[in-house]
Amino acid sequence: FKQKTAYEIRNCDWSSDVCSSDLLSAVLLAAGAGRAAPWTLAEVLERGLPASPGLERARRDVARSEAAVDFSRSLRLPRLDLVGSASGTQVGTSIGVISNLPTIGDLSFGLNQQGYAVLQSLFAGTGVVLSANLLPIGEGWQLAAAGSARQAARQQLGESERQVRWDLESSYRDLQLRQALVPVWETALEGSTALERDVRQIHARGLAARIDVMRVAALRAGDRQGLVTAQAQRAAAQGRLAALLGLPGDDLPVAADPIRSRPDPWPLDLEATVRQALDGRPLLEALTLQQRASRQRAQAARSALLPSLSLLAGAGINTNTIDVPVLQASGQVQGSGPRNLTLPSVETPGSLRGNFYDWGALLQLRQPLYDGGRAASGAALADRDAAMLEADADVARQRIRMTVVEAWQQLQASPERIAAAREAVAAGERALRDARLRYLAQIEPLTEVLLVQRDLQVARAALLLAESDQAQGRALLRRETGQGDAEATP
Repeated sequence: FKQKTAYEIRNCDWSSDVCSSDLLSAVLLAAGAGRAAPWTLAEVLERGLPASPGLERARRDVARSEAAVDFSRSLRLPRLDLVGSASGTQVGTSIGVISNLPTIGDLSFGLNQQGYAVLQSLFAGTGVVLSANLLPIGEGWQLAAAGSARQAARQQLGESERQVRWDLESSYRDLQLRQALVPVWETALEGSTALERDVRQIHARGLAARIDVMRVAALRAGDRQGLVTAQAQRAAAQGRLAALLGLPGDDLPVAADPIRSRPDPWPLDLEATVRQALDGRPLLEALTLQQRASRQRAQAARSALLPSLSLLAGAGINTNTIDVPVLQASGQVQGSGPRNLTLPSVETPGSLRGNFYDWGALLQLRQPLYDGGRAASGAALADRDAAMLEADADVARQRIRMTVVEAWQQLQASPERIAAAREAVAAGERALRDARLRYLAQIEPLTEVLLVQRDLQVARAALLLAESDQAQGRALLRRETGQGDAEATP
């Protein structure tokens, strides 16, 4: 059996020996060329992979994980700060001893009774302070967890590439099928319309019952409904592919590659295919690395109860100015009589200025005794996250195995399925010709023609579906195994 050409399908001429599925594709392209240019599968993959929002998000996740590693690494490094301070103080006193004054300290004046002093102090200092964690146990576990999360993000990027490639190819294969079904329904509608015309002519000569006219009209209406549905499904498939390619809403793509069956079998047996799908799978590797990161975060939480040793060191230079603008001192002389002699007041202002430096270091050892259960609760939460990720990995392995087994079995049966569908189409075409001739000769009833017409319609759709399922199955196995991911030919 040969695949029928566009000429044969549209003109119901089944006598031609010319066979070219490219002619059928050309007819389909002509129907949609007014709105968009045709796209091959290679062009779809070339355009769709770089423009995928899912891949862009995965790339940004990798960049975020890189930043998280850099941040975690910085937590282990010492910190150096430049510090500075300045202050001004004024104190008025009538007593001789002053203590604990800010930036002044302790001072003593020889003030007698009724003496008074005013002090003004200006202080400025600058220096550097070094702080370091000498036992960065928790920070080390945080850095290890960030590194595992970074590796998981890179593996997830590889899984996203597989998924995006599958989405593009699957949508393209679906568009191929929807495009191919439209002319099948058009052919069925043309055939039922021609049959209705013949029946009405026969009925007009009184050689056919009215019920035959009603039956063939119902067949034509059903074919019309099927054509409208096929056209709507084709438009929906075009819209999905356009969205994946980032095309404008009015720029609907058309599949340029025709549906072709592939006689070569899948190169691996079932067990080898399952093993290759599980070994080195980016999704499973990402889940394993995420489990490791969760367990490392649990260790970081537990390390909060371990001893810590920190170093604090600093050095600086300071300047201080102390002015005494007012210093009044007065006294009395005890006389021989009842009266005392008051001496005149004496004002002796003064000023002090000077610089000094200082430096020092501090080692601090801390052993937490009780933290309210924060460390244990944080570690338990991280361990639960790891357990959930382990369960997710088990579910993913089961899903991968089930997907591979189902796709492999269907792909193994696809050659026989396609051959049977082709045989059914060839037999249906011959049966339809004979049924029409026998009806026109009033040998067979119209019911036989309607049944044969419907069976042929189903057989043609089944052939296209079998060929499309074969292509979809190979694409699905390529996604699961990673084999031939660079393949862009139909």
